[in-house]
Amino acid sequence: MKFPGIKRRPPFVTLLRHKRSHEVICLMGKMRRDAADYGGRFTSRLVLNEPGRPDLYNQWFDFYFPGTDRFTIWNASFVTARKAFWDKAHDIAHTRVAEMLTPEEREENSKLECVPAQRSSTGKIFTYTLAEREEIRFEQFGGLTFHEQWRKLESEIARNEPPVIHESFKLDRSYVYGIGLKIVLDVDVVNQASIEAAIDRFFSVGETDWISPEPVACDRLPVVSEHEALATVKFPSE
Repeated sequence: MKFPGIKRRPPFVTLLRHKRSHEVICLMGKMRRDAADYGGRFTSRLVLNEPGRPDLYNQWFDFYFPGTDRFTIWNASFVTARKAFWDKAHDIAHTRVAEMLTPEEREENSKLECVPAQRSSTGKIFTYTLAEREEIRFEQFGGLTFHEQWRKLESEIARNEPPVIHESFKLDRSYVYGIGLKIVLDVDVVNQASIEAAIDRFFSVGETDWISPEPVACDRLPVVSEHEALATVKFPSE
């Protein structure tokens, strides 16, 4: 949908060189200011070193860093091989469950209804909220809801049809801030050290698309879904 009067910003790669150079200089200034939080080689809008956060919750991170020239910013999203596995199982399961429903059933299941939340003294509606409704249970799912069947199938895929995962770097030049960079690497946790190692590895392959010819070893990948894995995490009592 296009909205009148709203102009989409052009992709970063189409900007004039002096504008890209200016953005790089601004980024490097922010990296210096944020060095106490991120170490000085990258920056982010996210919290990196949250105290007490379990490693299973540190499986991805979004960050920015400059390229080896003075005209490039990399807008990176880094996931571990474990997280890539979970995401793939999640997507495969969703596709399969959706295919088990008719178009009419999918529409009915996703239907949202809003009801008034706040009214003025004269009855004028100020705000709305989503109406609560019971999830639909489907005969083809053995009486389970869409989300219950989705979660069930996700677990079965992780155990019986584990997705193949390759380490990779994938570029996306459509971003309006920097160049998009999707990183998948086989590390246990995403932290400052693994991010800096990922940056070095990306530079070593020439700042380009790359995929490992060898898949990540099976014994490095989960045998349970993300939901199952996170359910086992024990947080320290307050």
